[in-house]
Amino acid sequence: SQITTLINHKDKPKRSDKTLQAIQRVGQAVNLAVGRFVTVGEAIANENRELKEEMSVACIEARRAGETIAQLTDVASLDHPESDSHITIFTDKTGVVKAARLLLSSVTKVLVLADRIVIKQIITSRNKVLATMEQLEKVSSFQEFVQIFSQFGNEMVEFAHLTGDRQNDLKDEKKKARMAASRAVLEKCTMMLLTASKTCLRHPDCESARINKDGVFHRMRLALEQVIEIVTDSRPNGENEMAPISIYSGIKEFKNKVEGLRENLYFLSKENLSTMLEVILEHTEDFTDSAYTSHEHREHILELSKQAKMELEQLVSVWMQAQNQKTKDLMEDLEVAILKTCQCMNELKREVHSAATSLAADLLKYHTDHMVLKALKITGVEGNLEAVAEYTCKLSEQKEQLVEMCRLLRHVSGTEPLEITCIHAEDTFQVTGPQIISAAETLALHPSSKIAKENLEVFCEAWESQLSDMSMLLREINDVFEGRRGKNAMY
Repeated sequence: SQITTLINHKDKPKRSDKTLQAIQRVGQAVNLAVGRFVTVGEAIANENRELKEEMSVACIEARRAGETIAQLTDVASLDHPESDSHITIFTDKTGVVKAARLLLSSVTKVLVLADRIVIKQIITSRNKVLATMEQLEKVSSFQEFVQIFSQFGNEMVEFAHLTGDRQNDLKDEKKKARMAASRAVLEKCTMMLLTASKTCLRHPDCESARINKDGVFHRMRLALEQVIEIVTDSRPNGENEMAPISIYSGIKEFKNKVEGLRENLYFLSKENLSTMLEVILEHTEDFTDSAYTSHEHREHILELSKQAKMELEQLVSVWMQAQNQKTKDLMEDLEVAILKTCQCMNELKREVHSAATSLAADLLKYHTDHMVLKALKITGVEGNLEAVAEYTCKLSEQKEQLVEMCRLLRHVSGTEPLEITCIHAEDTFQVTGPQIISAAETLALHPSSKIAKENLEVFCEAWESQLSDMSMLLREINDVFEGRRGKNAMY
C-alpha cells in the first residue's frame, strides 16, 4: 500500500515541505521494510543450500529496488533552487515505477522460494514419521517399542507444528477444512496407536488385537497422504477431486441460473436447466429412501419434488414463448414463473434441512448416555463373549444411523468447509465403530488385561468426542441456514 501511495501521487508543479517529507518518509519506510524482509530471505538461503543461489539473487534484486525507491524519494538529494514554491519531487516518475515493479517481482520470487522450502520441510517431516511408523509396526519387545515411540512422538510434534502453520497460511477454505480434518485424525490416532500396539505386544496371538492395531496404522497413513496432497496441491494418479454435490449447493446454482433469465433469455438451454433439477431431485432420494426420515418429511419432500418439476415446465413454456416475442405480458408471466420456481426450491431446501437437522438432534440426544459403550466395557471385563457380541451388534446399528446422519447433514451444510467436516465425521464413525468392536473382543478374550481395558477406553473416548463435535457442527449448520453467521467453518 505504501508503494501504491508513491506511484499514485499526483505530480503538482508546487509542493509544500510537508508533502515532500511525507513522500520521503514513505520511501524510507519501504526501504526499511524490504531490508527486514530480505534479511529473513537471506537467513533461509543460508539454511537451504539447494535454493541458496536463486534466493540470494532475488534478495539482492529486492534490496536494490528498495534502495532505489529511497534515493528517488530523498528530498535532500534533490537539486532545488532557493524558492521552495517550485520544488517538485522525483521528476523521474518512471524510475519509481520501474523500481516498484522490480521490487514486487523479486519479493514474489523470495516468497515462492520460501514456500517451496516449507513444502519440502513438511514432506521430509512426513517421511520421517512414516519411516518410524514402519519400525513401530515391526517391533516385538516392549523396551524397543517404548524407545521408538518416544522418537515417533517427537516427530509427530514437529509435523503438527509445520502443518498447523501451513493450515493458518492457506487461503482456500476447503483446503483449510481438509487439512484440519487430517490433522485431527493424526492427533487422535497417536494415542490409539500407543494403546493398540501395546495390546498387540501383550497378546501377540490375539487376532482381534492385530486387526485393531492394523486399522490405526492404515488410517494414519491415509491422513498423512492427504496432508501431502493438500500441501503439494496434487491428487494421486492425476485424478480430480470430485466430491458429490450437495442438495444445498445444487439448489443455489439452479436458482442462480433461473434468475439469470431476467438478464439474458439465451444464456443457457432448457435441457441444461432440466438436467440440473434432475440431479437435485436424485439427491433428495437420499432422504426419501432413508429408513430414518420421518413419514411426514418424506411426503413433503416428494410433494415438493413433484411441484418443482411442474413449476419448471411452466417456466420453460413461458421462457420459450418469450424468446420468440418479448411482449410486456410475456415478460411479466416469465417473472411470475421465475419467482414461483425459486420459491418452490426454497421450500424444498427448508424441508430437507428440517429433515436432516431434526434427525441429527434426535440421534445425538438419544446417544448422549453412551449406554452401548458402557455395556461393552462392563461385559468385556467380565469376559462375557456372548454379551459382547450382542452389544457389538447394537454398536454397528448405531454406527449406521450416525453415518446416515452425516450423509444427510452434508446435503444441507451450506458451506464447503462444513461439507468437508461432515465427510470427516462420517469417515470417523465408519472407522471407529469396527475398531471399538475389535478392542472389546480383545478385552473379552483377556478380561484381566489392564492394557486391553485401557485400549477399549481410548477408542470409546474417540467415539464420544466425535459425537460431541457433531453437536457443535449441527449448531454451525443451523447458524449458516438461519443467516446468523458467515462462511467460516469450524476448524
